Amino acid sequence: MKILSLTLAACLLATTAAHAEPPTVAKVGELPLAFDDLGVAVQTLKTADGRTIHYTDTGEVGFRPVLFMGGTGTSARAFEMTEFLKSMRKQLKLRFITVERNGFGDSPMIAGWSYGDYVAEVRAVLDHLNVQRMSGVAISGGGPYMAQVAAAMPERFISLHLLAAATQRPAGDPVCKYTAEQITAVIKPQVQNPKLWWGFPKDSPTHQIPGFTDRAFDEGARAFYIRGQMGDPAPEVAEVMRYCGPAPDLSAVKAPAFIYQGSADKQVTADTAERWKAQLPNVVEMRLYPGEGHDVQYRHWDQLLLDVAGQSQLTAVCASGRSRAVPKAQAEQMLKAGATLGVCAWAKPAAG
Repeated sequence: MKILSLTLAACLLATTAAHAEPPTVAKVGELPLAFDDLGVAVQTLKTADGRTIHYTDTGEVGFRPVLFMGGTGTSARAFEMTEFLKSMRKQLKLRFITVERNGFGDSPMIAGWSYGDYVAEVRAVLDHLNVQRMSGVAISGGGPYMAQVAAAMPERFISLHLLAAATQRPAGDPVCKYTAEQITAVIKPQVQNPKLWWGFPKDSPTHQIPGFTDRAFDEGARAFYIRGQMGDPAPEVAEVMRYCGPAPDLSAVKAPAFIYQGSADKQVTADTAERWKAQLPNVVEMRLYPGEGHDVQYRHWDQLLLDVAGQSQLTAVCASGRSRAVPKAQAEQMLKAGATLGVCAWAKPAAG
């Protein structure tokens, strides 16, 4: 019995010693006073006229407010798909606000809901947050909504940024000839499978972002399932049909506008960027990316952040393993010498 006890004791000592070896045991310092955030929370605003609005706000006091509109069929938390550069966003002191659209995420579908309703909801949230002036960022299918808001309150915009952003569909667009039933037949399988909805091609640079694909799938699940709507395609069909019709008058939007477009984008084609340019009176930068597709909205988010922060004279580049923001002429020389566009994380192999 003594031999067995000694042997057991020896094993326990050996195990404890192995577990105590670095790096598994860290020195305990001062513990945190607050929780780390798990992502921006969806908030609810009930207005005097009976509206229930769902929105998100990163909420940093003193930062520049930025009104963000995600692509077709996205929830108020779609903005978080850009937080792979959260540290850069915070360094540049940018605060992002998103107002959820009808039928997605936490927002139930309301029959007859229109662009005018969305403008009123955005205005209510901005007033509630005491945001008088802000920049605007729209990606993909968020473009037509941003146009409506900008047309309705042009005086509130500091700048406008359109990343692979759609416009109202031009006259004669084939999609606008489809019935709701025909659109439903096309969209329903994708809406009911977020992995199809958010399936980026294998060569997409988004695969270089750790966890991006899973986060995108989560966004689809939230947009189409979070409140028990069980992949109902109706809100998506309504959104597609809403893109048909006349474009708003943007002649009063004097804020500087920035357009970001991939030449190989098959979803929002290059002629869309030209339509934006024709509609907006103060386009100061057309950032065209040869050979790139619809994912320029993520691949060049670093440049977008610089532009929104009022640093559009700088270009994000990676040179000799360093991420830098340098004047445009210097960036051109660095690119000729082998530098790459964007922060150095883009130069690393895909996350797998």
